[in-house]
Amino acid sequence: MRKPKADSKSSHKNRENFVQNLFGDIPELSFRGNREVIIEGSRGVVEYSENVIRINTSIGVVCFLGRNLNLVCISPTELIINGFITKVEFVL
Repeated sequence: MRKPKADSKSSHKNRENFVQNLFGDIPELSFRGNREVIIEGSRGVVEYSENVIRINTSIGVVCFLGRNLNLVCISPTELIINGFITKVEFVL
């Protein structure tokens, strides 16, 4: 007899939980080209100017350098930065 196939949604959810447990509290950065980035897992803004934005995370500070940088959205755990991003640095 064949085993019934696992539900693909529950299988995907199990993988998501596994990855979350494996990596813990690691921030997630989602880029849209070099014009926008969404940072999930933020712990606050360290520095904010038109050319530099530094964000505190669980793994250290993430520094975005560029031109006309703006914090478009700020929530307790998520930030959205837009502008012309030229460089990203991780200060661990």
